Amino acid sequence: MVQLPVTGARYAIVLGGGRSARMGHDKRDLVLDGRSLLARATDACVGRQVIVAVTPALPHDVDPTGVQRVLEDPPFGGPLAGLAAGLAALPSISDGDEVLVLACDLPRVAEIVATLDAAEPGTDGVCLVDAENYPQFLAARYRRSALQAALAGDLHNRSVGRTLGGLRLAQVAAPLITADVDTPDQAEAAGVRLRAD
Repeated sequence: MVQLPVTGARYAIVLGGGRSARMGHDKRDLVLDGRSLLARATDACVGRQVIVAVTPALPHDVDPTGVQRVLEDPPFGGPLAGLAAGLAALPSISDGDEVLVLACDLPRVAEIVATLDAAEPGTDGVCLVDAENYPQFLAARYRRSALQAALAGDLHNRSVGRTLGGLRLAQVAAPLITADVDTPDQAEAAGVRLRAD
């Protein structure tokens, strides 16, 4: 796949927080092929000028010299608060900047990033669409200024879909690679397991 040119800086935000209530374990403790899901996500972002992980702590297999860790305030404030914290950690905005946004619970994250990088973005970016035809706003590339504008104001009780659904995003069907792991059964089906320390 040919990567489309970007006129500004290329950043990445990986959302690794959350209570993981349905999983029953912190998703940072999940591994696939010997690597934590968060490490696999940050690995897929190589080539971005800054990679920010929004998480209480980095797993042991994430190099802290290559990943900046932040946490939303208050902690566990939800994905929109996490995105806002990640954006606040980036350098000053300039025209043409883009932000790759990824949830940490995507087993096929390398394929997701390759698909997003090869896609022609809309005015505000591009997101993948899952097998049920839902846009995956946490598997997307955004024009940074558009994402920042969408996150302005009070984020309390705002849903991801209502907040980001108004952006002019190209949508790319990717039913085979967008499945995430929210429950133990989903993790088992994807070959993901709890790290044994």
